[in-house]
Amino acid sequence: MKKQPSFWPLLLLALIALQTACTTTSQRPDRAQRAQAAAAQSTLSAQEYFLEGNAFLDQSKWQLAINSYNKALAQDPTRWDIYMNRALAYSSNTKFEEAIASIELALDNGGSEQPVVYYNLGNIYQNRGLYGQSIDAYRAGMAISGKLDVDSLLNIAAAYTFLNEIDDARATLLKIRELAPDDPRAPHGLALLLHLEEKIDEAIQAYEQIHVIAPNFSQSYFNRGFLLVRMARFQEAIAAFQKYIELDPDGPYVKRASNNIASAQKRLESHH
Repeated sequence: MKKQPSFWPLLLLALIALQTACTTTSQRPDRAQRAQAAAAQSTLSAQEYFLEGNAFLDQSKWQLAINSYNKALAQDPTRWDIYMNRALAYSSNTKFEEAIASIELALDNGGSEQPVVYYNLGNIYQNRGLYGQSIDAYRAGMAISGKLDVDSLLNIAAAYTFLNEIDDARATLLKIRELAPDDPRAPHGLALLLHLEEKIDEAIQAYEQIHVIAPNFSQSYFNRGFLLVRMARFQEAIAAFQKYIELDPDGPYVKRASNNIASAQKRLESHH
């Protein structure tokens, strides 16, 4: 089963172990028996198709994942986890109507008691830009579990931010910081809010504090570098972007960081 990432949280993956059984025979099968055996081998169990779909999902092969989940559901149409993961594949493939329909089937087939289904429903709403509905879904999941979930709260804070409800976003992030004082994502979210409010000096200081508590949290270096460029502190900006690339060489902003380094170097040179 998957818990899909959204604005801040990490990808979480849990796969059910697959057990297989085989038989042997001392007789040479005739042509009809061989054909029957081949047909049997070409039809996997629901669990095998499910795991196959999960592998395609991990590889970002959305349509292949959907195809595998459809085959799994043809074998067993009562499993909420298959419907849910198919919804994730649909959502990643920007087929949001199909994603919501699939996750509603997950809810109808036992998923209504599973917090992860509501979490992923929240992510689908969030990816579609339905932030208010995403907040409701995340809260529903936490109500079922009976406890606050940091990833859900982070996504709620993100949704409030997209809705420009900054006070609610800040209150949520402060609650997360209270629940998980060692998690750098809440302080990073608070720094982002200062950034959005154009409180540049305060935002830079907030990013610097994150460097102290979580020196390997790469995103804070990229964002700090972006603000340092705005403040014409080019040497510091270059160092921040270089640190981001060092920490996350395959990260989503490496190309932008490299371009910003080149631009900052030119501007630094023009000031001499």
